[in-house]
Amino acid sequence: MGRVIQLASTSRAGWAAAWLVLCGTGTLPATAQTDSLGNRSQISGTVREAGTGVPVVNAQVQIVERRLRVLTGPDGRFGFAYVPPGSFTVRISRIGYELSVSQLVVGTEDVLLDLVLTPATLRLSDVVVTPGHFGVMDATVVRQQQSLTREDLETVPQLGEDVFRVLRTIPGVAMDDISTRLYVRGGLDQELLVLFDGMELYEPYHLKDFDAVLGIVEVQSVGGIDLLTGGFPANYGDKLTGVFDMRSRTPPIDGTRTALGLSIMNASLMSQGGFASGHGQWMFQARRGYLDIVLALTGSNDPDEDLSPKYFDVFGKVQYQLHANHRLSVSVLHAGDQLRFGDNTGRVDSDWTSTYGWLAWDTQLFRRVSARTMGFAGRLTRRRDGMLDEPGRIRGPDSLVVDDNRKFRFAGAKTEIEVELTDRAMIKFGLEAKSVEAEYDYFSAARRLVALPDGSIGNSHDTVAVDVDPTGTELGGYVAARVKPLDPFTAELGVRYDRISHTGDEDVAPRILAAWQLFPNTTLRGSWGRYFQSHGVHELDVGDGEEQFFNSDRAVQVALGVDHRFESDLTVRFELYRRSMEDQRPRFLNADRQIDVFPEAEGDRIRIDPGVGRAKGMEISLGRDRGARWGWSMNYALSVAEDEIDGVWVPRTLDQRHALGVNMIYRPNSKWQFSGTFQYHSGWPATESIFVVDSLPDGSLVLVREIGELNALRLPAYHRLDLRLTRNFSVGRGVLQAYVDIFNVYGRDNLRGYFFSVQVNDGVVTTRRLKGETLLPMLPSIGFRYEF
Repeated sequence: MGRVIQLASTSRAGWAAAWLVLCGTGTLPATAQTDSLGNRSQISGTVREAGTGVPVVNAQVQIVERRLRVLTGPDGRFGFAYVPPGSFTVRISRIGYELSVSQLVVGTEDVLLDLVLTPATLRLSDVVVTPGHFGVMDATVVRQQQSLTREDLETVPQLGEDVFRVLRTIPGVAMDDISTRLYVRGGLDQELLVLFDGMELYEPYHLKDFDAVLGIVEVQSVGGIDLLTGGFPANYGDKLTGVFDMRSRTPPIDGTRTALGLSIMNASLMSQGGFASGHGQWMFQARRGYLDIVLALTGSNDPDEDLSPKYFDVFGKVQYQLHANHRLSVSVLHAGDQLRFGDNTGRVDSDWTSTYGWLAWDTQLFRRVSARTMGFAGRLTRRRDGMLDEPGRIRGPDSLVVDDNRKFRFAGAKTEIEVELTDRAMIKFGLEAKSVEAEYDYFSAARRLVALPDGSIGNSHDTVAVDVDPTGTELGGYVAARVKPLDPFTAELGVRYDRISHTGDEDVAPRILAAWQLFPNTTLRGSWGRYFQSHGVHELDVGDGEEQFFNSDRAVQVALGVDHRFESDLTVRFELYRRSMEDQRPRFLNADRQIDVFPEAEGDRIRIDPGVGRAKGMEISLGRDRGARWGWSMNYALSVAEDEIDGVWVPRTLDQRHALGVNMIYRPNSKWQFSGTFQYHSGWPATESIFVVDSLPDGSLVLVREIGELNALRLPAYHRLDLRLTRNFSVGRGVLQAYVDIFNVYGRDNLRGYFFSVQVNDGVVTTRRLKGETLLPMLPSIGFRYEF
């Protein structure tokens, strides 16, 4: 008969595991299926609470390598049918319990497991005190909150396997179909701090001249995400809106796991494993994209155009456990993209590269003192040149030449230390210093047809030439104290200081965060804080002639939220927030919101001086934990984001008053998965184009275009349904996953902007507002992923 094995939760879920070996001897019992399925075993068992022996209901049990997962029933029992021989990772998780990760070697006998979960004892540093916190995790020691799992990252409909796009249905997040830029709670994308294993990513997107189509971090290399959309603590600085903190996956401590991926957008490779008897681990990921095929499928590539966007990214890390309390890791991320475009009116050649490298040392200095120290350096380059020759063009110049070369380099170090004074009090502090330098070499010459002062029609020539090499140093530090004066109440008080030499800013930002557990399954969270964002040395809009750095933007943010988990695992969250912005620096934008490779020269380019701004809203989320067969989540947001310009409150670019997001997943068995997402939001703002006819002294007429009131119009409401069908096949000792996506299932024409048609009859101008550039059409996609 099958053997009985007891698995208990591991002490360190990230890297330590209990190794259990089951020898395949004897004969299979009569219940085993061996004729048609070969030497396969049934795995079943019970999950109980440590110490009490009480069955744990709705615990999720996973066999990771086979992509199998079930939930325990009312008696704590579960079962997997027909698992082939091999070594597998068994992962058991349940809200309120420590995560259990163990290794199991299966032979030819059926296996009966007795699994144990330990109730979570939260360290003070693990308590979530930040409202607007969304966790996307695959392995944490203690699960408190979770809105998306690793399976969500891999099985929700998504274009290009992009980690940014997975977050589009999270409340407070806005993005369009083409761009992957995240706009969080009305903030601009550059107001969001993006981190990968603690390394700040300054330009985290591919094909930025094509409106940033994808992120530079491949989804398979991501092990977990914390998205902070509310007030964030003092250890995060120099950003106004939020934090997008990614962590790379933790490789296995033994053996090698490799995954090969192929879709219509890219091909990818990821391999990871261990060495030196489990003391060392490594991971390598590479991706190569071919977006030109997608453009051909969608009909976006005109036969008379030569459009060739390409991209790639590579990530690698090696970590080594020097001692039980010391771990050293080295990581490198390199990404590049290339855009070639040409037709009978012009051409553009654009190349971007981004390179980041960092060395991290994690240490437990004493039982209650831990530290993380990083040294890092990086380089970003941009080369863009091209020309335009289109006589009679109204929207912008009829002749244009651009030569744009930029470089940005940085290097620095930072350290963060946590000291647990008692079980109810701790302090944490950190210091970061870095040098930054940029090189700008920009030239453009534009010709426009205009009415000259003498009344005749002629050409106006505009030339922009900027050659500057700014440098500077940035110093930041923080200190925060976290206390738990009462069992249900935790508070964190912190202050942050940032000094930016090239702008002369010295900013002090106090912040307060608190969590009150009103009932066992109900928690109230609130935050208040001041936030600053400096003008980066790499952020000059030199194409608009900008050579001056401005002082920091300032904001005060308040957030309040409550969440409750019912016994049925239904979770409800309600949040309110308000952010007031001051001293915002001038911004340049294009009123038409079209994708332009030379946006700085277009006729719809305008400068705004907002000064003050505000964003406020209400968010409601509810959902049921992803179960063995089905799961769902739903959220609604009511919000407003606007700036005061010349005494008038103007909606921001992606201001959406009402937004609804729905995620669904259904698993009839371990082989098939059906998932879908639905999005709805009220129409984004749009700006009208006004055309008038000017009469010249010689009697001739000139058609002149003017920009109407900024964002005074609204586009039609946006809605879209995406579906994915996933099928898992057992191939050899691995799993082949095949999936089919259908984006925008019912072919909704969602608009990016309006197009204005002009007719002139006897000097009278008639303007018609028509559908402009549309977003993603109905697009089928297919992909494969083989992991072994």
